Amino acid sequence: MKQKAPVRLRDRNRLRTRQELLDTALDLFEAGGLAACSVDAVAKQAGTSKTTAYTYFPGGIDEMLRDQYRIIGERVRVRGEQARNASTTVEDRITALMAALLEICAEPKVGRFYMMLTPALSPLLEPVVGETSAHFRRMIVDDLERKLAGSVSPTACATLIVGAGREAAIAVARDPSQQEVLLTALRMTVRAMLSVKAGR
Repeated sequence: MKQKAPVRLRDRNRLRTRQELLDTALDLFEAGGLAACSVDAVAKQAGTSKTTAYTYFPGGIDEMLRDQYRIIGERVRVRGEQARNASTTVEDRITALMAALLEICAEPKVGRFYMMLTPALSPLLEPVVGETSAHFRRMIVDDLERKLAGSVSPTACATLIVGAGREAAIAVARDPSQQEVLLTALRMTVRAMLSVKAGR
């Protein structure tokens, strides 16, 4: 057992260093946009060497930013799933997913990065964009199955809900005070879809 302790400590230190580099990259992005982000700048601000930074992120700053985006997406997914699983009605379950997205996007630094309010980020993050949205869309389809009027497509409704949620999240990233009113509007949208009667 004593021989394993140093390994565990080393692993914890590696994880901490990796996260510090990611957090520093996000800080630099918040302060100066994509132009302020480079491996040199991250290493200097994090108090480590450029070689160390490349050891953790061989793909350089692009890899750092993609990993940060993926981590935020995972936070949204986990929080959304937990809230959804704690809810009972379809309306509450779907709204819980959107609430998780808006809650995390209300964190100014995180929201502005995650919702890609800087256009230059779009091509850089393209390989990882949409993973959480696709996951939420599948869960919403599952919740809507057999709950909608026969002529209404669960997939189409889920696509609209996720799209509306993304637009709401962009607005919240710009102005966190909009979080509650936009979540209420999203809930009303879900409720309206569920209330449609067959034949309409």
